[in-house]
Order: sequence, then structure tokens, then C-alpha cells
Amino acid sequence: MKNVILMGGSGYIGTHLMEEWLRIDSKVQIISLSRNGKPDKLLPSLVNHKRVKWMAIDIFNMDSYLSKLPQEAYAIVDLVGTATANSKEEFEKLNVEPVKIMVELMNKLNIPKGCYISGRIGMPFKNKPFLESKQMGENYAQSSGKKIGIVKPSLVYGDRPDAVVMVPFIKAMGLFNKDLKPIK
Repeated sequence: MKNVILMGGSGYIGTHLMEEWLRIDSKVQIISLSRNGKPDKLLPSLVNHKRVKWMAIDIFNMDSYLSKLPQEAYAIVDLVGTATANSKEEFEKLNVEPVKIMVELMNKLNIPKGCYISGRIGMPFKNKPFLESKQMGENYAQSSGKKIGIVKPSLVYGDRPDAVVMVPFIKAMGLFNKDLKPIK
């Protein structure tokens, strides 16, 4: 088995990524780190999946969970983040600090590969601080010397009402800018 750590794995993107990864790779075992552990609402395929370990932790308190992680992991993905914070400090805490934690975990557990989920647009009136914090996270990942891929979706949506409202606008803007493509 190859261990993959998903920071923020119980969220919308994390659970869908987890479902797909488990579907295409029969040798992967996923460790999901999040404040909620195993979510109450869960994709049916993940409810009792034998290759998923849910850990309810405070991502910012590494000493409380480091010893519970496997000594070896194939990859780590930082899915922690927000597009809706109320202050620059909150954006930085949730969009930059987890990247630093990911890099530290890569160092401590000798994880060869990482991935940072960044973004291209935020929510109305919060776009600038969101993008600035995501850029700071990207800069940290790139300057770490680690092999960290960066994914920059424009809008990831599903049943989230706040995001669905923006889909027609983003699709229209995508006619002029090919980088703006909503992802369901």
C-alpha cells in the first residue's frame, strides 16, 4: 500500500478527490486530516471504505498528530483553504499556513511529492485578499525546494449555493479567458 495524506480531506474537493483516487489506484491508502474527521455527509462510496483513515485533528497543532501518521507516505495534498474569510489575517491563516505545515510534514516524514490547491478567483468583494493569500501559498511552495504541484481551479462547484450562483458568470467570462472554467 502507498499512503497519501490529504490535509482537509473531509471537505468538498477532498472527498471527491479521495473517491477518484481510490477508484483508479488499488494500492493507495488515504489518511484524511481535518478538524471534523469523518464527515456526517459523505459520498456513498466512502462511508465504510477500508482504505481510508479519518483523523480529527487541529492541523495547526502538529505535535498532537505527527506520531499518529505513517512513517512513510507517497504524497501529501493541501486542500485546506477558504475563499470566504473575513480578514486578510484569516485568509493567510487558512490559505498560507497549511502550505507551511505541508512542507514541514514533507520534511519530517520524507514525503517526496506534494500538491497545493490554489485558486484563480474568489467570492465577490473578497477576491483580492483570497488571491493574494493563495499567491503567497504558491510562492512558499515553490521556494521550499520540494516537489510540489500547484493546481489553480477557477471555480469548483456542486451543490454549494454560493458557488452555483457564480457559474453562469464564470462560464461567460470563460469565452474571453480560457483559464476561467468552472469545474463540477
